[in-house]
Amino acid sequence: MADLRGGVELIVGARWDPRFGPTVLVGMGGTATEVLRDVQVALAPVDEDEAARMLGRLRTAPLLGEHRGRPAVDVAAAARAVARLSEYAAAHPEIAELEVNPLLITPSGATALDARIIKHR
Repeated sequence: MADLRGGVELIVGARWDPRFGPTVLVGMGGTATEVLRDVQVALAPVDEDEAARMLGRLRTAPLLGEHRGRPAVDVAAAARAVARLSEYAAAHPEIAELEVNPLLITPSGATALDARIIKHR
């Protein structure tokens, strides 16, 4: 079991859209995903800079920074994870959907706690 204290849960996913090709999504994850509906979507692949900008555009982005005595989480590690997942999805059109939820971001890095992959039928 991962220690969730001091961390932020993100959702990172990719989907192959029949019209646009691969897309990537990042937002607040875990059990808050459906409640907050705070996500950013882009065409994949994205690089780390674009992934960091996506994270910064979240309404809940301030939760990634230092607040209420909690240290900032490793946004660069989160951006790397988003970029790598988007690159993987773009390189594998046989994958219909790919999701990591939650991706736990802590001050010392990122850890995927659950994932699923759905292939095209």
